[in-house]
Amino acid sequence: MINYSTFEVYYFWGSLQHCGIQLLPNEQIKDEDIAGRWRTYLGQYLDVDRMQISCVRHWKAFMQHTHMGFCDATVYESYIEYPTDAKLLWKSCCDVLQMIKLSGKKGKLRDTRINHDKRKLKYLSFAKRRKKGKRLSRKTCKWLLKYLQRLIEQLDQLLQKHIIGLSAYQINRLSIINKLKEQQWQLHFGKQAKVPDRIVSLHKPYVRSIIRGKEVKPVEFGAKVNMLQVDGISFIEHLSYDNFNEGTRLQGTIHLQERYFGACHQIGADAIYATNANRKYCTKNEIATSFVAKGNEGKAKEQKSQMRSILGKIRSTVMEGSFGNGKNHYQMNKIKAKTEANEKVWIFLACWPAMLCK
Repeated sequence: MINYSTFEVYYFWGSLQHCGIQLLPNEQIKDEDIAGRWRTYLGQYLDVDRMQISCVRHWKAFMQHTHMGFCDATVYESYIEYPTDAKLLWKSCCDVLQMIKLSGKKGKLRDTRINHDKRKLKYLSFAKRRKKGKRLSRKTCKWLLKYLQRLIEQLDQLLQKHIIGLSAYQINRLSIINKLKEQQWQLHFGKQAKVPDRIVSLHKPYVRSIIRGKEVKPVEFGAKVNMLQVDGISFIEHLSYDNFNEGTRLQGTIHLQERYFGACHQIGADAIYATNANRKYCTKNEIATSFVAKGNEGKAKEQKSQMRSILGKIRSTVMEGSFGNGKNHYQMNKIKAKTEANEKVWIFLACWPAMLCK
């Protein structure tokens, strides 16, 4: 059974009609890869801002509360195995060993003398432990790093001595493995506690760890998206695989709403957006917020309190509900796209049906 998002189904159906192709009542699209090819094509040309402006131009006449906006951020996780240093290093060792074997076959050379089975048993004895102490994990990562270093050196000697070339995929994977090895070497043999742009997946090297601080999921791996929601429809304000403080994005979100819909008079946002700079900006531009007040509010205290309560309830129910709707019903809990461009298209296409069908 092929699972397409609602937006993709209507997009394909509309495209077929636009091309003059109409399916009979009993006909079906039997191409199982059609959704993937569409995403790949759209990923090459997608401009999120231009696409959103085009949609606003058509939808604005049917939208009512365009003066009111809501802002919040969420993480759409990538479909990857939970990363640990030992897992990544062992996978890298296996990949480099496979490159050595394939290069040896290509050059009609004898098989490598490295005893991989012995090291495999050693790694499995560590991986099968229920509790892995820090000392044992660090020791395992160190011998895996040395083993990986030896494999890479043997592969380089093999390629240089016998003039054997690697495929484009192998060259790309080897460059990722080399970068991973350098990062892990700094962590386990150097004095660094952290490294910038730390790789957490070999097949998705663009993914970074997003620390959320939640009890259920303290760390998530995927794209962090700051969203603007107007009249129940969400728009992407900022999308990044690097962690960022969404509290600094409120003014940019207000600018986006003003560019799309005109003046903004009310904005609902989480407590993390309630910085002094954002409060001053909203006060200066006469924008009502859902932030808890500081100090004396003056004569209209009760009216302002009711406004904050209404904005806060709408944000917490409608906007956060749309995030849950997308993750539970529109395949956004674990995005299975294989490339960064396809993953962004997946998020972009799945956002609107999750909001429109709430």
